Amino acid sequence: MFFAAPLALAATMRLTPATGSFILGSTFDLAVVMNTGGVAVNTIEADLRFPPDKLQLVNPSLGKSIVQIWASPPTYSNQEGRIYFIGGIPSPGITTSEGIVQSFTFRVTAPGAAQIDFGKNNSILANDGLGTNVLQQTSPASFRLLLPPAQGPKIFSPSHPEQGKWYKDPNPIFQWEASPGTNGFSYALDHDPNGAPDNVVETAEAQASFTAIESGVWYFHVKERAGNSWSGVSHFFVNLDTLPPAEFGVKASPGLRTSNKSPILRFFTTDSLSGFDHFELKSVALKDGPSQSSFFFEASSPYQLSGLKSGRYEIVVRAYDKAGNFRDESVTMNILSSLVQFVSPEGVDFVLFFVPWARFIPTLLVFLVFLVGFVIFVLHRHHHHLRHIIREDLQIKKPRPGRR
Repeated sequence: MFFAAPLALAATMRLTPATGSFILGSTFDLAVVMNTGGVAVNTIEADLRFPPDKLQLVNPSLGKSIVQIWASPPTYSNQEGRIYFIGGIPSPGITTSEGIVQSFTFRVTAPGAAQIDFGKNNSILANDGLGTNVLQQTSPASFRLLLPPAQGPKIFSPSHPEQGKWYKDPNPIFQWEASPGTNGFSYALDHDPNGAPDNVVETAEAQASFTAIESGVWYFHVKERAGNSWSGVSHFFVNLDTLPPAEFGVKASPGLRTSNKSPILRFFTTDSLSGFDHFELKSVALKDGPSQSSFFFEASSPYQLSGLKSGRYEIVVRAYDKAGNFRDESVTMNILSSLVQFVSPEGVDFVLFFVPWARFIPTLLVFLVFLVGFVIFVLHRHHHHLRHIIREDLQIKKPRPGRR
């Protein structure tokens, strides 16, 4: 009996072009190209993701493809930014180093940086009768999406210099170069990348500033007047995000009260505008009060703490977005020398809540005073009740006058 040797991972899928710059409003073609690495294959599955706020799919197929059978024809969503398909080639399959699996046409709808990635569901199956997945690597594509070339004054911003970057400062300043003979400028700030100011002179200065602008993508447009003629329009855009990431929780395993000296923390959040960037974390031992030496360090979830001694700790997780806004979430952990421990140098742990010594001792004294007072009151009531019973008993036994 003969056994076929297992196939090595050899195939790759890439996007071409892998890089490029495209102007707002223009279209470009993108192809999924396969290299089978010398192995005959018969099935290709691809899952592509693109930024729907910057790109929209215009044509899901340019017609040229090595695929002969569509098990799942290309489907797409311009709302979710996803393309998915499964194609096949009849036996004996195909061996190729530059096979175009499928091509697409995209339109640029907003400026900025855009990346088209392969998602989770990708495979290239060998024509071996076993459906062996020989896909080894996928390669994304990155593009620069630009505003149209300036038709008027050249614009720059000292406060928000880099177009496409997210800023948390809501007070942008725009400046531009004035041509000789200019006698005024008209400008506008809006959400329209193709917007234009009216034909009314706004200022004679080559500068405009705005305050307390709400979060979002803003486009600044300016044109200049020389004599009775207006120049073309120039554009500049800024991304503003003044809001922190979404609220999130910090979960500890096996729990917030544990004898495990290396608990595991889990946390997750999102950001609706600039996007989530990274987490930072710090651990503060509470027995000495907040420590000035404690510092944040970058971390990812799940994160395992290590080297903790018995005691209480405040764990602070800080989430940053791409604009630099952040949100803190914290939990208090009690690391015990044993699960039955309830007294520590910091206070008393009642499982459901913790009372530090600074509050426990005065509370205990008040409780003891109340308890002593209650005992005295009960004893007094009991003594009074006994005297009353004895008095009634003596009155019953005392002989009445006039009787023998």
